Amino acid sequence: MLHGATLAPFALSAAPALSTAPSLSSPMVQAAKPGFTPAALRAQLLLAPDIRYFNAANIGPSFRKVADVQARGNAAFQDNPSREFRERYPLIADRLRARLAARIGARAEEIALVRNASEANSVAVLGLDLKRGDRVVLTAHNHQSTLDTWRLRARREGLELVVLPVPVEATSPQQIVDAFAAAITPGTRAVFLSHITNVTGLAYPIADIAALARKAGAWLHVDGAQTFGWLRLDMTALGVDSYSASTHKWLLGPLEGGVLYVKRDRQAELNPLMLSHGYWLTDPKNLETAQKYEILGQRDDPKLEAIETALDMMDGIGETMIEGGVRHVARTMRTALSRVPGARIVGAAHPDLSGPVITVAFPGKDVTAMRARLWSSAKIATAQNEADGQPLIRFSPHLYNSEDEIALVADLLTRG
Repeated sequence: MLHGATLAPFALSAAPALSTAPSLSSPMVQAAKPGFTPAALRAQLLLAPDIRYFNAANIGPSFRKVADVQARGNAAFQDNPSREFRERYPLIADRLRARLAARIGARAEEIALVRNASEANSVAVLGLDLKRGDRVVLTAHNHQSTLDTWRLRARREGLELVVLPVPVEATSPQQIVDAFAAAITPGTRAVFLSHITNVTGLAYPIADIAALARKAGAWLHVDGAQTFGWLRLDMTALGVDSYSASTHKWLLGPLEGGVLYVKRDRQAELNPLMLSHGYWLTDPKNLETAQKYEILGQRDDPKLEAIETALDMMDGIGETMIEGGVRHVARTMRTALSRVPGARIVGAAHPDLSGPVITVAFPGKDVTAMRARLWSSAKIATAQNEADGQPLIRFSPHLYNSEDEIALVADLLTRG
């Protein structure tokens, strides 16, 4: 069964927002890495110099060094694919899990290395033991890997899905907490949502929703595809049972790199999707940890070092500086877009309810044609979304975007 419910707004509750996000050219940001500027960061990316890229929510352009490390690793692997050579990879995987765990406030035994956030989401959707009539609470702006996969499972197993609509004009985090409080009943077994939606960029008060789910005994899974890499995260503070992430978006890392966090004391409740050869196992006992979710057969072993390299590059800037800088560039872009005649920002203006995923409507105009002109006239890369039947242009700026690029976007949109 599929139900709708009334929902209000949402807010971010992973790490406190900086009270004053630094300018990208300020000493505070430049202190993170000598000479750091958007141009200096961009020079380290493979991104072609004539492309003005505003689509990190889909694919983040990778660091040149990440691609080089992966290419060299692939060459070494193919030159010597012996078991003896490949004994190094489980040790690298152990090191990477520990590093990722430290980055998100977790333990190494709570981290699984999967292929992307969609795969991590699917493990959470399909791995829970449920029975006919069990209630699952979602939102209308969940990623397809949770929304559509839950619909498929519900149809097969007779589950009750409650899909909360998303009001884009959010004004108070408490509104969304109240809506979830009404939706989460004693029969609710799972709650799945995105930390920040890829549709309109609105953010949810995860810690508050986690408290509601915990009280009901429901599993809480959060899709972190639009937060991991730029937002400081703490799984303990958030209170989630599982959390997903990809390396190819805001981390500016390689494709097909994913992370699944599963809280240690709830891992017995979540089954793996498959069991094959555990190429990265260093001890069979690790099958009692989150590693059981990554037993997927032969993997792209050299990618492990490419992910480590992406972490090295981002750590050279610093997590605090990355979050502050991304918040600043997002605010700069939101302000510039709001001044374009005929433009309407879709989403809450409150800083706790928004991030670097920004969607804009142009009522009465051909949004598809407008977006095409941005690309044809200045190679400005964006995405197109739809919410409530309304076409939107989605911008997702990152640290490599300059204020001049943002001004150019606003100017071209103004000229129509």
